[in-house]
Amino acid sequence: MKKIILPFLFLVMALSSCTEEATITIQNNVSNATLEDVSWEDYYISSTLLPGEKNSRTISDDKAGFPKKSVVKFYMKRNGNKVYLETKYPFVLDVDDNLLIIISDTTQVVNRPQ
Repeated sequence: MKKIILPFLFLVMALSSCTEEATITIQNNVSNATLEDVSWEDYYISSTLLPGEKNSRTISDDKAGFPKKSVVKFYMKRNGNKVYLETKYPFVLDVDDNLLIIISDTTQVVNRPQ
């Protein structure tokens, strides 16, 4: 019985130690606009970010899954109008990073078909 348990425990420890983490935070600094359904890569960050608000998400993956690179995708809502936008340039997240992305009035964005 010990011959089965010890290799199994070793395997569990080895697999769990391969998981790496990084944190991504997105902050809304767009004047008088709400950001909705904010995501980065396939990770959902926030349903709503009011001006000045930010939200974080810890991303776990094996070391081979890093670095990750993606644009930020969101809807911007202002004065009753809502438009889908993506940042023009991608952001890179690597192991142990604490990446802060600030979406502001000067952030370059594009309106791509979904």
